[in-house]
Amino acid sequence: MKFFSLALLIRFVKWCLLSAVVMLSGCGNTSRYFDAIPNSLTLSVNQSPQFVTDFSHKSTDDLYNYCLGVVPQSTERLVNSIVCTHALLARDDVSLSQRQFALGRHRNALMRLLILKLEGLEDRAHLHTGLDLNVPIIFASRIKAREPSLQPKVLGDYGIAVVVRENDLHQQVDSTDNTLKGYYPQEGEFRSYTLMFDGIKVDGKEVLIKISKQPINERTTIRVGRNAYLARYSPSAAYVALLNNSTIDAMSWKGFVGSDLAEERRGVYAIGPLSDTKIPLIMIHGLNSDPLVWRYLSVAILNDEWLNERYQLWHVLYPTGQPPFYNAMKVRRELNELLDRLENPLLKREAVYIGHSMGGLISKLLTTESGSDFWQATFAVSKSDYERYSTADIDELFFFSPLFERNTVFFLDTPHKGSALATSTIGYIGNKLVSLPVSLTHLFDGIVSALGNDIFTPSMRPYIENTRFKSLDVLAPGHPLMDVLYNKRVQGDAYAVIGSSSEIECDTPTLCSLINDGVVNYDSAFTPDALETIIVNSRHNSFKSPQAVDFIVEHLRN
Repeated sequence: MKFFSLALLIRFVKWCLLSAVVMLSGCGNTSRYFDAIPNSLTLSVNQSPQFVTDFSHKSTDDLYNYCLGVVPQSTERLVNSIVCTHALLARDDVSLSQRQFALGRHRNALMRLLILKLEGLEDRAHLHTGLDLNVPIIFASRIKAREPSLQPKVLGDYGIAVVVRENDLHQQVDSTDNTLKGYYPQEGEFRSYTLMFDGIKVDGKEVLIKISKQPINERTTIRVGRNAYLARYSPSAAYVALLNNSTIDAMSWKGFVGSDLAEERRGVYAIGPLSDTKIPLIMIHGLNSDPLVWRYLSVAILNDEWLNERYQLWHVLYPTGQPPFYNAMKVRRELNELLDRLENPLLKREAVYIGHSMGGLISKLLTTESGSDFWQATFAVSKSDYERYSTADIDELFFFSPLFERNTVFFLDTPHKGSALATSTIGYIGNKLVSLPVSLTHLFDGIVSALGNDIFTPSMRPYIENTRFKSLDVLAPGHPLMDVLYNKRVQGDAYAVIGSSSEIECDTPTLCSLINDGVVNYDSAFTPDALETIIVNSRHNSFKSPQAVDFIVEHLRN
């Protein structure tokens, strides 16, 4: 009977924790995000093919009419279609309508050739690409996302946009500096490539069609004759492919309770190639969550050609059972280290932070000047009296400055004044399961041993004496350090997205006080810092709100 009671208790605790997970993270991740449209090919093999590779004798209009009639339904027509449309694209006097036709037909024929290779039919068709496609590739145009908001766009006109896992190609991004490898997702580096026609060689029935591959992640001009075309590419398709292979969502719970694995995977991860010129756009998830919550916003940015060229996406992963002040110190170090390795001081001029829930608090800590306010709220002694017991962690925990000269911060569902859920029964149960690293639990041992607990202010002493250092301890309304943070101002521009499970408009304090997303109420989510505040339908998951995504994208474009 005792065993049975214990089992029931365990099941009850798990149920409570699962409820807390849903409410605190607002995240319903799935393991797969898209289906690839199956490759299909109906292509007859000519026994006596007639390949035409020279069109110099034809006028542009005659060449256009010839290409119109060469539909790539056989191996002969496939080759002739690729070559004639490429020749048409090279003509100086090609019209706009002729150009659009040639681009579409050229892509169609190249796609058929690549499918032929992928299906292992090259030898039988006597067509050869000379391209190593033994590694998996994904055609960007054949990705069908399970959610419309995750559908990647293919940008540009010329060539075939594909996604390749970089490591499979045995090509290392940033190979001149392997120390940057740790800043890419551990699931693999999925890259946007463009495959392009590069020439042809005919030997009897055997045809070698040379196709080049080039990693392309932003607008790139390709010359065909003397004409310029934009290469086809899709950074959002590369990101969606990463989503489909991602395991990082397994860190949500592990990061909350404090597993060693979650601590090992802590870090800043670049989505796409790292750049020493693009503005960092830093996304920081909330409690019991992970970077996959940013998938909607990330796809929207990567689908926007201008934003993709202006910003580079950095997703932050951190153990959320640890308090925001401690995590902010760690993230600050990681960002500083990455900036140093990119070796361009100009990169520190500007950054954008987007933080959800506790991630919003961390974003604020990364964009404000500490002064001595946090120290004075914690210690009853001056900094000079403590110097001999100083440690780097304590110093950086209480004294800090923004890493970037100008900051823009978007706060999503951020509990600036804490959350009542932290002191609820579910919060209490969840808090009991969180374990903290020794470096945090013993952070103040040296100074306490030397000077005693009287060095702490009366308001902070209960937290220090009882080692109440967990994130939910700090997020409870009325925490002394949270009160100090609330009165700080972002060095730059701030915007707020407030979630509501009911009304999304309020024009009086009484009506606004009724707005709540189930975790954070309006009063806590509102910040006088914000230049603009919007309310969206959300159950503490405004990161997936189309209105919130549009709001952020619009401001990024301005």
